[in-house]
Amino acid sequence: MDELAKYIVKRAQKLGADDVVATVVDNTVRQVRFANNDITLNTTWDTINVEVFLSYKKRLISSSLNNPSQSETFSSVSINKNITKEKVDQFLKRMLKMAKMMKPKTDYYGIADGKFNYGRFKDFYDKRIVNINEKNVDFVKDAIDAAVSEGAKRCAGVLYSSVFNESKHTSNGIDVKEKGTSINISLRAFKEKDESGHSVSVSRIMKGFDPKKAGSEAGRLAADYSKPVQGVDGNYDVIFGPMIMANLLYYMSYAFSAFEVDSGESFLINKIGKKVANDNVTLYDDARLPNGFGSTLFDEEGRPTSTLKLIDKGMLKTYLHNTSTAKKFGAKPTGNAGIVYPSYWNLVLEKGNSNLNEMISEVKNGIYITNTWYTRFRDYLAGDFSTIPRDAMFEIKNGKISQPVKGLRLSDNMKHILESVHMISKERRHIDWWEVEKPVTTGWVLCKDIKLTRSNK
Repeated sequence: MDELAKYIVKRAQKLGADDVVATVVDNTVRQVRFANNDITLNTTWDTINVEVFLSYKKRLISSSLNNPSQSETFSSVSINKNITKEKVDQFLKRMLKMAKMMKPKTDYYGIADGKFNYGRFKDFYDKRIVNINEKNVDFVKDAIDAAVSEGAKRCAGVLYSSVFNESKHTSNGIDVKEKGTSINISLRAFKEKDESGHSVSVSRIMKGFDPKKAGSEAGRLAADYSKPVQGVDGNYDVIFGPMIMANLLYYMSYAFSAFEVDSGESFLINKIGKKVANDNVTLYDDARLPNGFGSTLFDEEGRPTSTLKLIDKGMLKTYLHNTSTAKKFGAKPTGNAGIVYPSYWNLVLEKGNSNLNEMISEVKNGIYITNTWYTRFRDYLAGDFSTIPRDAMFEIKNGKISQPVKGLRLSDNMKHILESVHMISKERRHIDWWEVEKPVTTGWVLCKDIKLTRSNK
């Protein structure tokens, strides 16, 4: 893999490229899918994925070359079973040909340059996941049994385990690599029609993985969500569970990217050093988070990552930058490249000092929402959005859960969500699934005066 990355950079430069970044990832993924309490698929695949970015006289292009096969040692004959030197050469020639037809990006200022100390961090790689074999099936069965014991009748979901090795080489002399593991389960439990609960367990190492807890929580939510009635639209004090709060934070994270700010599509434009959230909100990106699902030593340019406060006690501190956006904004790179689009690694909401029961007791007229899907924006610049709660949702009256409800839509504004935060729990969850495509750590959050409308469903 190291030789492949180095060959790509050397060959691209010879063909005329200025800046080159070659990233090669060898990944083994095991997947177990299940539905109606039965295993429906148990499979393993190996991939080698080659990501190449290059610039030619400020004309930028990136592309990928991959194959789903076992890798072999790089030699003068072949790089692996399907990626030969000839294929790499043809791939790079096509990239350069396309780049030459593009317009220059005048505000491109290159890639990371320098000798860096990357350090180390904990809970990133676990040999037990490397050698997991068929234990994944047992984990799924444990999760299903836990959900059923709480009152669920059927479960569906997926479990993934992964082992990867990544090598990155750049035309500025960066040569760095890392290896990692991960395991995660997403389980949705059902009791009757419209009675469901959802939970996940996400970890880089076995110590942090708890499929039974995920199954138990999903099953308990499904059992409690018995015979929901149509909810009434209006403004409520809303308690967001970790699954939906992670979704909201993930979707609002675009606004922190300097790319979106520069494009005029962020509700945080011209807000550095200004109040954008309640005083009790501190939000940061922690690329070195122990056992963080997105933790990494380096960004896409090869620059070391770090822990970066985005909002500190309600105040916006910084945007996320790569080399070019930092130059344009007169800021420092933050280790968040995306060579074109800077983004976070592990988004973390600082914990509060309350718990769910205390939040419920504070609410006179409210809704407790545990999950959502189909979050969509009506206006990115304003931050206006809507999303559809799904799974367990409960009405709160005079400090107590009164009844399960359904058929409501959350229609509000991202900046208002941040400003309306009233309480945050001590307990937090690390969330990653197909509605939260990059990991978020968050607890339960009580927000005031949130707008809920009737769903069209």
